[in-house]
Amino acid sequence: MFVRIRIIPAAVSIALWCATLAHATEMVHLDTETLVTGSNDIVVGKVESVTPHWNASRTKIFTDVAVQVTESLKGTADRRITITQIGGVVDGVRYNVPGCATFVPGEEALFFVWKDKTGQRRVNGLGQGKFDIQRDATTGQATVQRSAEGLAVSDPRSLRLTGKGELPPRIPLDDMKREIRRVLSTEAGR
Repeated sequence: MFVRIRIIPAAVSIALWCATLAHATEMVHLDTETLVTGSNDIVVGKVESVTPHWNASRTKIFTDVAVQVTESLKGTADRRITITQIGGVVDGVRYNVPGCATFVPGEEALFFVWKDKTGQRRVNGLGQGKFDIQRDATTGQATVQRSAEGLAVSDPRSLRLTGKGELPPRIPLDDMKREIRRVLSTEAGR
């Protein structure tokens, strides 16, 4: 009997812990309308720096991403913003959250950003809110696509995910901006 009392709370604790982990990275598909309406800021910018750090209690690692804003489509007029994301590597310890965006200094991207209750900026929808920008060396045409595994999309409106084995198309940045502006004008008319 004494053993049961000790095992049951431990089993319940483990079950709750596993349930918490199972829901920690649950991802719901977001189309452009949902990303636009759920974002405080939508910006095009260049990643200046990526700085991982421990939280105050040293229980989690966060990464601050400094972004030089080159164009604001919604929200901020700031020329620089900092996006904070859970995960990173500090002191040889890796804290990884599946589905989060990755950042490289010097890269250009389109960011859909929301602010948490403390005012920190976060990428909307984990990796769904970051679109890497590539520019054609000959034409200069900019295209966007998500680089997060399993999140590549095939069109700027529904952001339908590409199928397994399907090559992700490069979506013209101008088409994506046009769709964002369409949603913003619809949102303003409500």
